[in-house]
Amino acid sequence: MERHHTATTYIVVGNSTLLLWHTSLRMWLPPGGHCEQNEHPVETAIREAKEETGFDVQILEQTPLLRCEKPKSIEPPRVILLEDIERKDQPFHQHIDHVYFSKPIGKIVLSSSIPHGICEWVNLKQLSNQLSLVEPTGRSAMVAEDVRLLGIQAIETLERLEQTTC
Repeated sequence: MERHHTATTYIVVGNSTLLLWHTSLRMWLPPGGHCEQNEHPVETAIREAKEETGFDVQILEQTPLLRCEKPKSIEPPRVILLEDIERKDQPFHQHIDHVYFSKPIGKIVLSSSIPHGICEWVNLKQLSNQLSLVEPTGRSAMVAEDVRLLGIQAIETLERLEQTTC
């Protein structure tokens, strides 16, 4: 079984998170992609966010399990997903997806276009229900349950962090 390490980040602004239309998989997903050689997943999540959205992002930190000088620790993912990838243009393989939550560095305009192209900012109310978004063909496409639930958690995490820092 061939497996690839990937990293994904849910970018949160206010009570919304960004989903991108993934043409090959025909589904709505947060920004993310394959880890490059010698790149750890946090670096991948930040790089992919920049490449796909144009945003510099900051990974939302969690309470560290370990505080010490050596070895250095990196931010752990919120969850690691094992995803089956079935595409006509590739042999079957799996992604070991390190999922992070992040926020843009600096202010952004939600209505601005992004390098990836088709995107939607979805809010907590939308994500709280079964959510479908219009794909490029004009048809409605359901947002996968894991994407929906992690989007909710990302928004709620940023809300909690902002409340504790005020």
